[in-house]
Amino acid sequence: MDVSIEIPDDFADYEWEVTAKGWLTIAMIVSGRRYLLNFYDPVRLSQEIQSDLERGHPFLKPNLVVVETVTRTAIERAVHELVQSGRVAEMIEERPSAKAR
Repeated sequence: MDVSIEIPDDFADYEWEVTAKGWLTIAMIVSGRRYLLNFYDPVRLSQEIQSDLERGHPFLKPNLVVVETVTRTAIERAVHELVQSGRVAEMIEERPSAKAR
């Protein structure tokens, strides 16, 4: 199975900032299908949930992946686990935009 993740080449230069921020959205491509994954650490996720609830909105994030900390290693490990366990089938595939058709 062909799997890749779209992490910028210079990610190491600002990975500390992403880790501190506690979230990152990246694309994962599995056998030609593209998925946007929303990686959160538990603390940031809790803050996002609370913020939405305080505004009277339910919390919803498609393709939510919670990792202990948002680092390249944790992202790669999570993607590997999603693919190996077959849980990619639970993900929502990104639809091509109307412009791309």
